[in-house]
Amino acid sequence: MSRDEIAKQLRGTRKEVESAVQAIRSQFNQIRNGGTSSVASSALRYEVVVLRQICCALQDNCHKYADLYCDIVACMLPHVEICEAKPELWVSHLTSLHYIHHAICQEQTMLECQRFYALINTQRVQLQSKTDYKLYMNTHIKHLYFFNQQMQKQPTSTAQNQLCLVLQAMGVLFQAMQRQGAGYSELIVESNQILGKRSTTFLRILGKLPVAYANKMYEPLFKLLSSSGATSEELSTQFPEYLSAVLALIQIDGFAWQQQAAEEHQPWALQLLRCCRESYQELTSHNYVMQLLYYYLKLLYTRDSAQTVDLKRHYIDLAKKLIKFFEHKGAAQAQEQWFIDFLMVFLRVQKLLLQIDGKKNCFEVFWRGLGGTDSAEAYAAHFDLLQCLITMSMNISSSSPLAASCSNDANCQSLRKHCIFSLGCCALAAYSNWQPSAQATLPKAAQKVLVGIIHYAMDVVKVTKCMVATSGELVSFVWHLTNIADKVSSGPQMALLQLLLRPLQQLRPLLGDQEMRQLLRRIYKASKYCDSPELAAQMHCTYIAAMSCPSRQFQQMGVFYRSAKNSSTRCIYELHETSPLCNPLTTAQRRKLYELDMLAVLGNLKTPPLLQSLLRHRQTDYQLVLLGRQMRTDPKMLGQLEELRLKLQQKERLTRLEQLVLGHVSVSKLLELNEAQKTKIPIKETAEKSLEEMLIKYNLLDVNIASEMPRVQLATAAIDAFEAFYNLADAEPLSSDEALIDWEALIDDAIWAAMALSSMGYMPPADKAWLLLLRIGRQLGDRFTYLRALSHFMAHYTQHALFDMPHEVEHAQQLLDELWPQIHRAHFYKRQHSTLMLCLCQMGLYYARSDCASHAQLLLLHAERLRDQFEERVGKCDIVQLTLQSVRFRICYQQRQCSILARMPTALQQLDTLVDGVRSFTAISSMDQSVFVLLLSDLVRDSTECTANRLSERPNLSSSLLQVLLQGGLLLRTVEVLISWLWTNLRMECLDKALSKLRLIEHFLCIQPLSLERQISKSSSLITAPMDAQSKHMSELVGKMISMQLEHGAASVEPIRKQQQLAVSSPRLEMQSPNASRLKLLRYLQESHPVMRDSIQLQCIYFIVGCLRARLNFLSREHDQLDEFYGMANDWLQRDTERSNALGHMLLVLQVYQANYLRATRKYRQAIEITESALKLAKSEQLQQRVDVNYRYNLLLQLRTAQLELQPPTVTRKQQQPRRALKFNISPEDKSKDKSKASKKPPKFTIYTEDSAPSSGSSMESNSSPEENKRFDLNSCQLIEIIDSSEEEPSPPARPVVTATKSLPRTAQATRSTRTRSQKQLETPLVPARRIATAPNALGSSSRRNVTPEETPKTTTSTRARPRRQNAVEEQPVTPLLKMESVSSRRRQRN
Repeated sequence: MSRDEIAKQLRGTRKEVESAVQAIRSQFNQIRNGGTSSVASSALRYEVVVLRQICCALQDNCHKYADLYCDIVACMLPHVEICEAKPELWVSHLTSLHYIHHAICQEQTMLECQRFYALINTQRVQLQSKTDYKLYMNTHIKHLYFFNQQMQKQPTSTAQNQLCLVLQAMGVLFQAMQRQGAGYSELIVESNQILGKRSTTFLRILGKLPVAYANKMYEPLFKLLSSSGATSEELSTQFPEYLSAVLALIQIDGFAWQQQAAEEHQPWALQLLRCCRESYQELTSHNYVMQLLYYYLKLLYTRDSAQTVDLKRHYIDLAKKLIKFFEHKGAAQAQEQWFIDFLMVFLRVQKLLLQIDGKKNCFEVFWRGLGGTDSAEAYAAHFDLLQCLITMSMNISSSSPLAASCSNDANCQSLRKHCIFSLGCCALAAYSNWQPSAQATLPKAAQKVLVGIIHYAMDVVKVTKCMVATSGELVSFVWHLTNIADKVSSGPQMALLQLLLRPLQQLRPLLGDQEMRQLLRRIYKASKYCDSPELAAQMHCTYIAAMSCPSRQFQQMGVFYRSAKNSSTRCIYELHETSPLCNPLTTAQRRKLYELDMLAVLGNLKTPPLLQSLLRHRQTDYQLVLLGRQMRTDPKMLGQLEELRLKLQQKERLTRLEQLVLGHVSVSKLLELNEAQKTKIPIKETAEKSLEEMLIKYNLLDVNIASEMPRVQLATAAIDAFEAFYNLADAEPLSSDEALIDWEALIDDAIWAAMALSSMGYMPPADKAWLLLLRIGRQLGDRFTYLRALSHFMAHYTQHALFDMPHEVEHAQQLLDELWPQIHRAHFYKRQHSTLMLCLCQMGLYYARSDCASHAQLLLLHAERLRDQFEERVGKCDIVQLTLQSVRFRICYQQRQCSILARMPTALQQLDTLVDGVRSFTAISSMDQSVFVLLLSDLVRDSTECTANRLSERPNLSSSLLQVLLQGGLLLRTVEVLISWLWTNLRMECLDKALSKLRLIEHFLCIQPLSLERQISKSSSLITAPMDAQSKHMSELVGKMISMQLEHGAASVEPIRKQQQLAVSSPRLEMQSPNASRLKLLRYLQESHPVMRDSIQLQCIYFIVGCLRARLNFLSREHDQLDEFYGMANDWLQRDTERSNALGHMLLVLQVYQANYLRATRKYRQAIEITESALKLAKSEQLQQRVDVNYRYNLLLQLRTAQLELQPPTVTRKQQQPRRALKFNISPEDKSKDKSKASKKPPKFTIYTEDSAPSSGSSMESNSSPEENKRFDLNSCQLIEIIDSSEEEPSPPARPVVTATKSLPRTAQATRSTRTRSQKQLETPLVPARRIATAPNALGSSSRRNVTPEETPKTTTSTRARPRRQNAVEEQPVTPLLKMESVSSRRRQRN
């Protein structure tokens, strides 16, 4: 087979290659066995040809048959030798081997590569020419590179063994070169292919190989280099190569030091320097620097701890020599290349000296010996040496191959800058690694040197363009600063750290966020040793501002403000802005920091200086209003908030955030007006007799309902703004970058507005406000806000048009079940305790009104037991106790079918208990006082309804509440109290007092303002006016009648209040106002005043006042306007059903009054219609569980009486003029007749008699004619108190028996009135009753002035535990069907 065919087959298929292998082996054996003298030359030539063909085949078929090619080489390689005559053949042989090895040195042919390299190493090294060693070295270096890369990817024993084989093979090569004896001046250059020109990772792998294998290469290499025979010029040129090899060997020594057996070997860098000293003897300058470097490294390589005794002294001396050398040679030879190279080497040695590896470091013994208590001088010398190197680096004008390459920019030309910053890092690292206890001993001069090095390094690096945050040196620089700050344990160390950190702010753009946060954290912890509290606070604030987690940031702010050491009057934001290490924050980050800081201040330490500090840096209007909430006493702040409010009101459309701002500023203005409205009024000034004088005395004549409207409008505007903000959450979402919403502030201000509306008595807007809080509380999971808002609705409603109230109550029950077992935990506040228990109480009232009496009682019992578990509430009458009592009082007097009432005290008894509780009220939590005012307001209304229906009065509650309301400027509530008082006065027929209340009400409602002059003249006239003859006669007569009545033991004492028991017609009560003629009742039905037009509640208040004014006219016998008024009143109610719903129980009172008037005018059919409609309303679900139970019985009695009055009389008797019953100057004949009559029956006491047939017992007074005025009925308009055990209304009686009742008042001078009422026993019971029913007269007390029937009733006396009065129903004697037994209530104080 020819050679061409062989070359073709080597590129063919595998079979062809296999046949080629056989052919080559056969031909090579034939050549080798030829027997001629040129056999060796022919074999070498044939082998070179085949190797070249293999090289071409490897290039063509991509190493598919590398194993076959190795077989070919294996059969020829052992049999070839050098041909002296043809040296070029051996070079071609070595070149071909190198190429084949290079071609198969890949991962897919790794096994073939190892086999081929083993074939090369099995052959003897044969060097024919001086350059043949380079081919061998290149093959070994290629093998070394390849398996070094495999070790970097995945360390394996195979790769490590291959590296060891390479070191061993190179040692064999160096020995062969040494035996040859020729000079190898370029060997150092070839050696640097594996030393000085390699990466740190490559050198680390070499250093971690076994030291024994490494010595097999390094020892013959160093011997070969020492005898290289290079000339002075060559040595001068190769000087950088030697220095580069020294640097590489220093790193390899450092990695080899970590092996256990490495301590026995001599550092290879020192061995190379010893060789260099012999080679550079003729070059004095080079030799001197080599010796300096040798001794310096020898000192650094100290391994025996015993040698460290003199280490400090030796290092100080050597440092001084080095400084002297650099200063001496620096001026003359600073620009020479060898000097620059040596300077670069020394700089890199400093960097290697301070490198910290995870394992043992070859310089640790040196640093341990350099440290200690007396190490300050040695470290000072070290800093002086570094300062000298920085000075020399400033003169570098050219580059050096030994300079460290820039890792960020391959084209970087800033060699001097890099050198200076590297030396600064070395100085900082040396100080950082020093013991903390010894750092404080550094002399001031050395401190100045260190600070100068660091400052200069920072000045240089900030102008180095290639420096970025990820630069290794910059990261190391920050790390060492962090380590220094972490080791601070004394004041001197902190003082030096402050000096080091001064220019750090200039590097902030170059520093990484994570590294800077760690540094600031260590600085903050070290600041406790700082002499300046202000600087320590600034460092803490800088660390807080650098945090990236908002929750941790807010937590640290709380730590800062709660710290006892913190005495700063500036906020975190301001301290951060003035800090020497202020963070470069963006606009959004600054706003977030400010908002978090503001929330932390408002939640921890709301001192005026801190608030002013925050105010100086506020960025948005929302931040202004949040601060303004805490500075509502500052006039300047109030002015800014008012200006902002007016500006927002002028805008046509507000954004969602502006709506929130408007809500907050409106509440601020509301609180300002509330504070300005307050006045101080003693409780004694609110006595009933001196109310008008009190207005004059305390300058309250200008106070009326119109002056309260601005506060109502502000509260309503605030709620509307908050509601708009809440409803626009989806339409206009706000990110945290725009504003950090303080929901707690929103809820607090919304509660302020809602409480203001509730306290002022404006219920529709108050309901809207509490509904908003209900929704927000449920949305945010604020359970106590939710419960508080729901308590407002449960106290007043069972159903609400704005939301599904039963569903919310069910949800509240779940919350209560979760909360009450854990309410005793320490993190709950007292106001939260109150909120939970008040919700339980109001929920009990809600279920009681929903006919769930048992459930209601269980809730109240649970609230009572829960209250008893709090020690601070036991034995005190707190808001929970009062609420419990008031709820039970409402249940008692409003429910009619509750079996539990039989075991409960009566309504009046509970009311007495409530009055005592109000007197001894104690506020436990911050919300109790405001809730107490609302509770007292509701209690006055309910107690007035209860007592008015039971002929009693409790003025103490009204007087106490009136003081609170007037002091707070709550005009509508004041009007409600006065209306309740007026109602009581009318019921008690105290007409003068009623007229006084009416004047006050009209004044407050802007109907008829009071004038100062009129009040003064009126007071004087009331004091000085003499009693007229008729009044004096009536007074004397009444006194005589009382004394005569009390003489009879059988007569019952029954206090029917304020009845005129005289037979003469009572004079009309003159209206006290001079403009009485102009005051028309119809004005109360006209919405003329601007305040009334938009408020149904105020319209109802006006209407109620008009009804009470009509009642006063009726009692005063001024009937001229009543027909028109009642007609228009009914039309007014029919025009709007919402008005009827808003009136509530007062609608029943109106209908009772109207029925009385219709009966008095003999319009019985209309009275029956009115009464029947009122009964239907009283029995309706709307009012049945919300009004006094006595309304139904009063209306029922009114209906029965009107029906009887409508019937024609069965007995006709001639009417006669009233005659006197008391006869004076009686003749003896008449006296004898009287004595005979007295012996037959008990004595009677009759004031008036009537000859005519008696009218029905409940007939009203009439002003239609003089004849009608002569008929009076003492049983008109008397409300009754009936407690019926049955569940149904009594059936109408068939034939009532009529009884007449009369009573006499005491004289005006008596302090407690005791009056009697004669009653007739009803002969037929209405229904079987287990309890006694107390039935006062059904009609108004104005008819008590009427003449009585001719017959005088018998009297009976019934007593219980305490004296009670007997009441009777006076009806027509014509149909005697009704018989009722009455029990009088206890004596009550006369008003």
